[in-house]
Amino acid sequence: MNLLEDPWIPVRADGGTGAFQLLTYRQLLCEPGNWQVSLPRDDLELACVQLLVCMTQVMFLPENDAVWRKRLTEALTREEFTAGTEPCLDWFDLDHPTQPFMQSRGVRAAEDTPIQKLLIGLPEGNNHAFFNEAGEVRHLSVTVAAIALFNQATNCPSFGGGFKGSLRGGAPITTLVNGENLRETVWCNVLTRSRLAARQIAMPGLDRDRPTWVEPIQEKATIPWNTIGLARGLFWQPARVELVRSMAAAPCDVMGGAPTLGYVGFRKEKFNFTVEGVWPHPHGAITMTLKKGALEQKFASFTTTAPAWTQLSEFVVPKGVNDPGAKEGSIPAGPVTQASELGESGLHLLVGGYRTNQASVLERRHEMMSLARGWRDDKSRLPKLVEMGKEAKKALRGKLYFAVQGNKDKGLKGIGAAIHETAEKLFYARTESLIHETFSNELTFKQWATARKAFVQELAGHCRAIFEELTAPYAMKPELIPVIAWARRSLNFDLTKLMEDA
Repeated sequence: MNLLEDPWIPVRADGGTGAFQLLTYRQLLCEPGNWQVSLPRDDLELACVQLLVCMTQVMFLPENDAVWRKRLTEALTREEFTAGTEPCLDWFDLDHPTQPFMQSRGVRAAEDTPIQKLLIGLPEGNNHAFFNEAGEVRHLSVTVAAIALFNQATNCPSFGGGFKGSLRGGAPITTLVNGENLRETVWCNVLTRSRLAARQIAMPGLDRDRPTWVEPIQEKATIPWNTIGLARGLFWQPARVELVRSMAAAPCDVMGGAPTLGYVGFRKEKFNFTVEGVWPHPHGAITMTLKKGALEQKFASFTTTAPAWTQLSEFVVPKGVNDPGAKEGSIPAGPVTQASELGESGLHLLVGGYRTNQASVLERRHEMMSLARGWRDDKSRLPKLVEMGKEAKKALRGKLYFAVQGNKDKGLKGIGAAIHETAEKLFYARTESLIHETFSNELTFKQWATARKAFVQELAGHCRAIFEELTAPYAMKPELIPVIAWARRSLNFDLTKLMEDA
């Protein structure tokens, strides 16, 4: 299957509610249609969108804002499509005899790895996340295999010890801008030439910028980040893998459908190389920290159970970029910066990633967040809202932790049970709708003073309710009443101060 010619994009018509079909890349870019990606897993849906964005970014790079706006509103002509894809026709063939898409021919392995291992988070060996069974997926269609290959190389931890991970680190957060339909979403995330240059991404041209399966990484090579071009970086494959074809047709164990020839496993082989520095991939926020005079850069990732909104400031607001004295900073994903500069109405974000422990996946995180138009007018307001939410949670958790531990110097006996951890989970669950409603409401930014005070009052109300709910069973014991009263008074003090500062 060739991704540039054959039908492989899994979509539903009518904004995602209509009939399912496999679309060709030409149909997506050249024909009208209100399509949305449709797959059973949210991470594969986001990876499919990202793969389409990368293909379009490489082959149809807009020279300026005027060209970008035209692409957003008008479909490509067949002649434009052919001219853009012709130099890359051999890059996207999954079964090419010498350079198959994101694979290496002749991979040496003692045994084939079951195809389920290509789907991040599903169990194979000792990884048993998400209540799935080992061997549950035995056959993948070419559609899912292509998307999973790209996802594994771009967004996931490595295969384990001795294997290299993606250019963005072990499990980076992907941040894309969401459009009205799939074609618009793709173009919303394709950057103009000047914005790629501002991100310091090299663009030497397709004749000299080839993906790793066309021009392989050399064993034990040391590769400076700024020598990696746009196409090579977007389609970076850090592992030597080769898909194993099925001998008989079967339905895809992920997507279903009619029996087809697909893939039942893959071979993987360790090889070593070093990338010096951080390649500034456009699809994630970069955080920067000054440590001992050296600048440390890394891509934002999910390291705790905290929801994505707690990192929203890093996702959309540049911090410390033009301040030489700043010890911390952040650069949003390229599409977010472009959307802000072009003044597009509102901002709808697709945010996804994995929380991991080394190569094991603990949690899959994919969601949509919306910001009202007014957030651009004063970019300090959004971080202020995020900080208020985090401060309210901190106060609740901290005071309950005090109640749990007690205080010997004050003669206060502690509760003992870890109710502060339960409180944190309840806070995130009960404030999720409030957070999203506040961020997406234009009145939040138009009536800033009133909106932020109302926001903090609701947060404080949730904190007090959770505190009473979790401490009520222990208030029946006389010896615990003093520590609960102390913690309650301290919580009220912190929440009152937070409301006064709002």
